[in-house]
Amino acid sequence: MVIEFDRAAPSWVATACAAALVLGGCVGSGSGLDANGNPLDAGSAPSSAPLSADFQSIQDNVFTPICTRCHSGAGAPEGLQLDAAHSYALLVGVPSAEVPATLRVAAGDPTDSYLIQKLEGSSGIVGEQMPFGGPYLPQSTIDVIKAWITAGALPPATATTAASFAVTATMPADRMQMTEPVAMIAVGLNREPDPSQLQRAVQVQSLGADPAEVPVRVARAEGNPTTVLLTPAAPLAPGSYRVTLHGGGAAALTTVRGESLPTDYSFTFTVEEP
Repeated sequence: MVIEFDRAAPSWVATACAAALVLGGCVGSGSGLDANGNPLDAGSAPSSAPLSADFQSIQDNVFTPICTRCHSGAGAPEGLQLDAAHSYALLVGVPSAEVPATLRVAAGDPTDSYLIQKLEGSSGIVGEQMPFGGPYLPQSTIDVIKAWITAGALPPATATTAASFAVTATMPADRMQMTEPVAMIAVGLNREPDPSQLQRAVQVQSLGADPAEVPVRVARAEGNPTTVLLTPAAPLAPGSYRVTLHGGGAAALTTVRGESLPTDYSFTFTVEEP
């Protein structure tokens, strides 16, 4: 289930479809799927538990068995990785790449969530209804996802067991090559960061012969305070970039409870020439 395509690159979309980067291309005509659109093969079978209106259930029954066939790793379309380790951070409160004014998941508002609009084939979407080419999810399944969003799009109930404050997801992924200018960068964390320290603790640099700092506005995602959004004044032009979250010193990013990021965390990505 690909959530987004790049509106400015129809040739990329065609190539992606041909290369099965579009999940609809992975799903095909529906052969091998159950009534909910879930694959029947044992290697990627959905959870045996019935679908319920909580994120873990949706992850186990929809995102993992269907979406991760294409939406995983550094090559995930639009940088949207939908495996269990990344999906929540990159969905809730994160603007859609196709329609930036609309969040992929707007906590409390399924009608204005791009995920739902794409699943239902609403008139305001860019591109096709998802899953691409069908079979589409039955309305009963979409209604369960809507109910989760209406209730606040809460994260999995399981508390983190990580020993320290850490980065859990980034968009773009480390070393990813983007085909279009990057208008927003997302960083998922396993704890809620102190909002008063975000601007000074996060740095974006353009690399190359003359490295320079790129001014960005840094804020927590709406309804998802463990994801940080970095918005440059203008989309990042072709070139290489490094994003750094400072840790281990006086300028370290800290949680709302004062826990510091242990060391600097950096990732890089490249925006390709058209």
